[in-house]
Amino acid sequence: MYTTSTIAFGVSLLASFAYPQKIDKPALQPNLDYLKDGLQKNMPSIGHHFDQWSEDWMPKFCLEQSKSQDDGFNPADIRTYNIHYDDCETAWVVCVHKNSPMKIETLADLFGRVPAGSRSYIRHIISVPAKGGNAWNGGDNIRLNQIGADGLEVLLHETGHSLDAHAYDEPLSPSDNWKLKTSRDRAVPDNYAGSSPAEDVAQSTVIAAYNINVPGGFPGIEPRWVEVRNQYETVQTVQREQAPSILKPGGRCRKRLQNSETVRVPTGKRLLRGRWAPWRRSQMPDTSLAKGLEVIEALDFDSGKCGEDIESKAWGPARQ
Repeated sequence: MYTTSTIAFGVSLLASFAYPQKIDKPALQPNLDYLKDGLQKNMPSIGHHFDQWSEDWMPKFCLEQSKSQDDGFNPADIRTYNIHYDDCETAWVVCVHKNSPMKIETLADLFGRVPAGSRSYIRHIISVPAKGGNAWNGGDNIRLNQIGADGLEVLLHETGHSLDAHAYDEPLSPSDNWKLKTSRDRAVPDNYAGSSPAEDVAQSTVIAAYNINVPGGFPGIEPRWVEVRNQYETVQTVQREQAPSILKPGGRCRKRLQNSETVRVPTGKRLLRGRWAPWRRSQMPDTSLAKGLEVIEALDFDSGKCGEDIESKAWGPARQ
């Protein structure tokens, strides 16, 4: 889970709970906002275009999100799109509420800045308006609440949770390797990284992306970089050895998650009475993966309590 610098540490969108395994180290900075400009300038977006689905259909994940929160979203106000990137034969399916501060043009651009190797571990994104800015990753599906055009850092953080969960030989944040290497550091990158090892890995993934892609790297902008060196360098080392170039632009997607089930959308005045509207006749979109792509095994986790989920390895069937 990610919260903007103006919002206190958030709670999971699914349940309130105390963050596990709080790290007893001082924070280097209050937040990582000072990395946004460098990331934006040095991680270019891959070529892309998008097309909108018929309003009759939506991924099951997006429909569930429209009904699972207290926001009272009408599913008819959420638009579904295919984003086609030049580095992958299969489009990503995303959903955008009509009043979201992040429009489809911005979402397509920002998500295209996430390198294909990392982007492949994200199944869907939904962007919605909200009272406060935060984000959440549940089972490799990202929800963006009131996140705007400077959201690349947020996308990298939430993608970092999916990479932590199953891009490497073992989950990174609960590993002995992570505990040993990071015990040598004097600080954590920011306040949010200190809330749990899982959030530390996610924030260190943002720093690793900066260090790899921005001239001068992290030491070029952070004079106290040595105090958190082992955290972001461990992320880089694991990626270099087990998932090469996953944070470096270039290359193509080689594997993908299966899309969630496509379902019909309730529309019209009957929805307001809690009943299903008659269906208009339109063809269901084809969301199958292109031939030759390796299928990534889906895992069920909640980034709000990612430390708990990964530590116990209590994976269940992935959310659809």
